[in-house]
Order: sequence, then structure tokens, then C-alpha cells
Amino acid sequence: MISIREFPFAENRPRLFDASAPKALHSIAMAELPPVLSVSDLRKSFGYTPVLAGVSLALRSGELVLLLGPNGAGKTTLTRVLTTLSRPGGGHARAKAAPFLYKGEPLGERNRAQFLRRVGYLSHQTFLYAHLTAEENLRFFGKLYGMDDVEGRITRLLDEVGLAAARRKTVGAFSRGMLQRLSMARVLLTDPELLILDEPYSGLDPSGSRTLTELLAGLKTSHRALLLITHELEDCLAISDRVVILHKGKVAWEAPTSGLSLQDVRRHYFLATGEGGGP
Repeated sequence: MISIREFPFAENRPRLFDASAPKALHSIAMAELPPVLSVSDLRKSFGYTPVLAGVSLALRSGELVLLLGPNGAGKTTLTRVLTTLSRPGGGHARAKAAPFLYKGEPLGERNRAQFLRRVGYLSHQTFLYAHLTAEENLRFFGKLYGMDDVEGRITRLLDEVGLAAARRKTVGAFSRGMLQRLSMARVLLTDPELLILDEPYSGLDPSGSRTLTELLAGLKTSHRALLLITHELEDCLAISDRVVILHKGKVAWEAPTSGLSLQDVRRHYFLATGEGGGP
């Protein structure tokens, strides 16, 4: 388990989002903003097995969306397609252009590089290279995305995540907590406007989860959109703006979280999926 001391990067950080503020007004304001990324009728199959069966989703600036669903619902596949790590379609699905809109424009060769520089993806894998040091890992990703002030950004981020003293240590010797911190630094390297986080609470103890929640609240600024896959509703429901339940590759239920209690979400989860345990 990861302790709170292994997640120091949210400490002493001003809280940019007050979870106690009226969420209804916040949601109304965000609904008027154009989506950073939107998809319509997104489909993905492996062979003749459909995994995504017509998903439509919009992610707006200043909004944190919770993506819930049972195992096998297509959540991780959706995040991989949204980050262009996996192509939509496949199997016997009819070939067509990717149903993506980035800031209202079709995502294609003209704006793909810009999109990749502006999206941060935290997955089950760290995407870190064990034989490189912490700073070498970040330098590699910085150069990959053509960043100019990469050295200054590396120094600031390693200090922010509490790894300044370990910047020249080989990542293969890092603890799980250090890998998690460095992964967050990698995700934040390009100052992304869209963050897609797949189970970031996995393995965290209660104190570490609280610290991560504070970090997410701080990241939810006016120019960032967040999509978060989690089963830890107790930790992040209060800072979220919308909940989407995925079941059998489809959006089974979606609603603003304003006025929703934990019990409300679990009841809708059961009605949408038929699973009583809930997230």
C-alpha cells in the first residue's frame, strides 16, 4: 500500500476547486463551454466481439467526469481509443472515419500532434523506462512532444512531486510510490488540458487516497478536463461534476452529480448494470 508520504505533491498546494461550492451552478457554466474532446457513436471490436457499441461522450474544460462500470464494460478500451493508443472500429464493423472532435474540429492529421501534446494519460502501465533515471524519462517524453523548456519543466515537476533528490536515480530501483509520483509528473509534463486517468486510486491507502483527491481537485482548473475511471466513489464523488456508467460497451446512464448522494449513484449503478455490489 502507498502511504500519504509517498504522495506529497498535493501538500501545500492551493485548493483551486472547493467541493463545497454549489455544484449546480458549476455544471451549468460548464455546459455552455465547447467540449475539449467529444466522440459520437464510437465503436470498437476485437474480432467479432464488440467491446464498444456506440459510445457518445463529451469532455469539457473544468469538468471532472467519473466513468463507472463492471469489469468487461469497455472502460479501459474506451480510454485507449480516446488517447489514440487504439483505433476505433475493427472486427466486422463498417470502416469509417474516427468519430472524434477536438475542440469542435475533426481529429486528423492536421491537429493530431497538437492533441497528443495536450492530453495526459495515466494507465495501469507507467510507460516509464526502468534503465533510465527519473529526469531522463521526463526528458525523453519532453523531446518526444517537441517541448522547448523541457529542462525547466522537469526541475519544477520533480520538485512538485517530491522527487528532486531522486532525479538521477534509475527508475528500476524506485518503489511503487515513487513510480506513481513519476508517472504523475510524466502525465503533467506537457501541462495537458485533457487528463484521462485509469484507476489512479488503485493500491492507495485511505490517507494516500485523500491526498490524491486533493491533487485532482487542484488540477480541475478552468482549462483542464478530466475523465476518471474509479471504484472509489467515496473519495472523488464530491469533486466530480458528472457520472457516466458504461455497461456492455454502451453508456447505460449519465447524469450530473449535483444533488446525487453515494447511495443514489449506487442505486443507478444497480439499475443500469444489474450488479448489486456497485462501485
